[in-house]
Amino acid sequence: MYRPSLLVVSGDREFISQLESALAWRFAVMPVAKMSDVSGVHSGPECIAVVLHVHHPVINGYSVSELSKQIQQLATVAPVVAVFDREVQDAIAECTQPFCRSILDRRKGVDELVRTLAAASPLEWDLADFYLHRPHAVLAGKTRCWTTFTPAVFPMVEELRVAAAHDVTLLLIGETGAGKTFLARTIHELSPRAGKRFLTVACGALPPDLIESELFGYVKGAFTGADVDKPGKFAAAEDGTLLLDEIDVLAPDQQAKLLRVIETGEYEPVGSNETRISRARLIVASNVDLAQLVEQGKFRRDLYYRLNMLSFFIPPLRERPFDVEYLARKFAIQQARSLGIPLRGIEPAFLAALRNYSWPGNVRELENIIRRAVLYCRDGVLRVNDLPSMLRPQSFHELPVTVPDIPVRWTLEKRLEEAERQILEETLRRHGYRRIETARELGISRITLYHKMKKYGLLRRIPENSVTAAD
Repeated sequence: MYRPSLLVVSGDREFISQLESALAWRFAVMPVAKMSDVSGVHSGPECIAVVLHVHHPVINGYSVSELSKQIQQLATVAPVVAVFDREVQDAIAECTQPFCRSILDRRKGVDELVRTLAAASPLEWDLADFYLHRPHAVLAGKTRCWTTFTPAVFPMVEELRVAAAHDVTLLLIGETGAGKTFLARTIHELSPRAGKRFLTVACGALPPDLIESELFGYVKGAFTGADVDKPGKFAAAEDGTLLLDEIDVLAPDQQAKLLRVIETGEYEPVGSNETRISRARLIVASNVDLAQLVEQGKFRRDLYYRLNMLSFFIPPLRERPFDVEYLARKFAIQQARSLGIPLRGIEPAFLAALRNYSWPGNVRELENIIRRAVLYCRDGVLRVNDLPSMLRPQSFHELPVTVPDIPVRWTLEKRLEEAERQILEETLRRHGYRRIETARELGISRITLYHKMKKYGLLRRIPENSVTAAD
């Protein structure tokens, strides 16, 4: 089972052992003996807190101003809880205070520290509990981890773990915003090429006639404006990893050249007859099912078969409700740190509203909505009112009969109606189309539920074997 990390800066082996005994079942305790060693040790992609033991082995050789800068840097990793020995000077205590959530006396013992950690970093502690009590699968790199709480995805994670360790070309398929780029970077960090470059080419964002020169480069005089040789992304990646996103937009001749690179590593820059060899590991991604494009004659069959040997489908976020809750907590922590806004909790109704949304924009949309919610949060707790109107339960109330003749408002109302319809349908399905339970969860009357079902044509979709008339 994966555990978030707890970074402990201390030169006292007994103190570290006490912490490990108290918390190792919950966190991966990562000890660092001296402040100067912190930069060389990464705390992990999800660090709950930093315990800074302020005593001579840690602070020796630092001026007060230098120590202040080091502690400030630690505070960007995770909340800092300082534990002081008695002999520490008052000036050092003063420089530590502004960057620490809590300051403790070493004599209070580890139990006091454990309680303080839970109070000083409630969101981080809550995220650790989420890990602790729900089955999950994780691909953990040095700076990031790709995590899922959806059991159907667990086998894929294990297959990716094996594939990441070998120099093979991978195909990632998933809707826009599903996390393909993040997953590709995680795979890179798990590969033998982890210390090398990682480059991305968004093929869909490039004009078709520029894709080839972007990938393979060009030589001077290849076309008007080519005044000097320019290496392409295959050359720039060197012996690192190259991600080609949206490869479904490649023209047939570009697909043929990509297949050649995959099979032999060979390519020629635009305007050159000199064959060059790519040393990069290739990961390709697509927003659409390539098999359909093959049948339509829009994608080469031989390239598809070559890529499909190691292809992985990332389910959309709407099919991963527990991933929504995990990602919401994770993004809330990240955005709170980034924006400098203190958070101490998340309202259960806030998470329920997120789970009930269909997420057409997937993980990218979720991250943006959480950022907005953190920005508008006023009392340290994320509440339903901090969400956009289309996600709030109030969207279940009757919409106005008259809609202003303004295109923007009309578009917004349509989005609200679509979100409402999807949430109604998902909630009905979850309760076996029983109206009493559905209305209770949505917080509306059975009559209102009936009218909304009629409005969206959901009465016709009720399965014949569902008990609805008598409930």
